[in-house]
Amino acid sequence: MLKKWLKYICDPIDKTNLVFHKITEQKGEDIILGTLKSKSGHIYKIINGVPILLNNFTQSTSSVDSFAYEWNTFDFDYGKKSWINDVIKPIVSSVNYFKNKNVIDCGAGSGRQSLWMVEAGAKFVFAIELSNSATTIVRRVTNKFKNKIFVIQADIEHLPINKNKINIDIAYCVNVIQHTKNPIKSTGEISKLLNKNSKFIFNIYLLRDNKLKIKIIELVKKLLSILSTSSIRKITYIVSIFLYPFWINKHSFKEFWLDVYDLLGTHSYQKFYTEKYLENLLIKSKLKIIKRSYYSMLLKRSNL
Repeated sequence: MLKKWLKYICDPIDKTNLVFHKITEQKGEDIILGTLKSKSGHIYKIINGVPILLNNFTQSTSSVDSFAYEWNTFDFDYGKKSWINDVIKPIVSSVNYFKNKNVIDCGAGSGRQSLWMVEAGAKFVFAIELSNSATTIVRRVTNKFKNKIFVIQADIEHLPINKNKINIDIAYCVNVIQHTKNPIKSTGEISKLLNKNSKFIFNIYLLRDNKLKIKIIELVKKLLSILSTSSIRKITYIVSIFLYPFWINKHSFKEFWLDVYDLLGTHSYQKFYTEKYLENLLIKSKLKIIKRSYYSMLLKRSNL
């Protein structure tokens, strides 16, 4: 992390300011290894340039171990076309929507969407990732956009962003919220960062008319839970080979395989929710829908 970015972050629990407590390794203005300390006395590590803003109150990284394995082992140099066509175009027309905007990517995963936002002209991106794959994101962005993407290992239910020091134009949380311990609290935490002009690109897994399919998925997940993540990766590859010819939405095979792995992986939290739950989530998070497509929706604060 760059020294100048310190002002943008805070203690994830009590929101007090952070200071550099100890700097062990530094390259120019880039802090590689060290610790941060909040005014309340909490100590947080910086490892490989990533501030690890987690403690006993935040969601455990072990709950997303299968995602960490996924981000560290799958090849993610693909999928941009599907991302644009499925998520972006239906609600904001073009990736130009990110141009000159400050963005918070909540659940950055492999970091590829953070990269695509910057490639589209985003001014600055906070890449927030709970899993231990955060250092993988740093490796991906180092050579291209190191000065524009701030990778932070954190829980989106306890976001460590000092909103008084930076204006968030776009919050982004797609294919993430259903993997959190408490989707309503997590969405509410993101909502707090928004101002009257901010927009929020969001989705949540919905039940729709697929109750039988979901029951089958949950049963298969339970059976696979005794296996290692590498074994599940191999099994989902074989399953994908057989199912891919019947898939209506013709994404690439790699994307389809990733979707299958996502559905059957051993992450601790994954649920499908009703429309009524979504309505309640939006009300409690003080959000309203501006535009909605099959896959995603554009939100804004309802009380500003």
